[in-house]
Amino acid sequence: MSNDSRGAPHKSEIAKFLDKRIYELGHRKSQRDIAREIGLTNDNVVSMMKNGRTKVPLDRVVSIAKALETEPRPLFVLALMQSGNEKDRAAFQEIVGEFTENEQEIIEVIRKFSNGTDPKMSVVFRRILRALFGGAGGEKKASE
Repeated sequence: MSNDSRGAPHKSEIAKFLDKRIYELGHRKSQRDIAREIGLTNDNVVSMMKNGRTKVPLDRVVSIAKALETEPRPLFVLALMQSGNEKDRAAFQEIVGEFTENEQEIIEVIRKFSNGTDPKMSVVFRRILRALFGGAGGEKKASE
């Protein structure tokens, strides 16, 4: 972890996200509640993660996302951005790529309006997308 000009630890993006999200949930959940939902016996670990004093373990991302009522994929990407995860991040990017913030928002809207189902790509849906994006996306296939 790097330090700022005063020698204080520089908070990673995931630490900033955790701090903000825990604050947002503060009216319904204590930090102790969140720690228990993650499966941690020591609430100080949550405090250390949100303050950037310890890294978010990749194997805890799903349970952290559930406890914070957020999507695990963007949280996982933030966890990969932590210093020391360069090899893991490179492998992840090569295997699955990364969504932009706009792509992630589109996916979240689809999940919201489909009540969390996994809607199939239909001919109608494909035509709607083509109309929205002005026909961008290459040649039309014979099956479309």
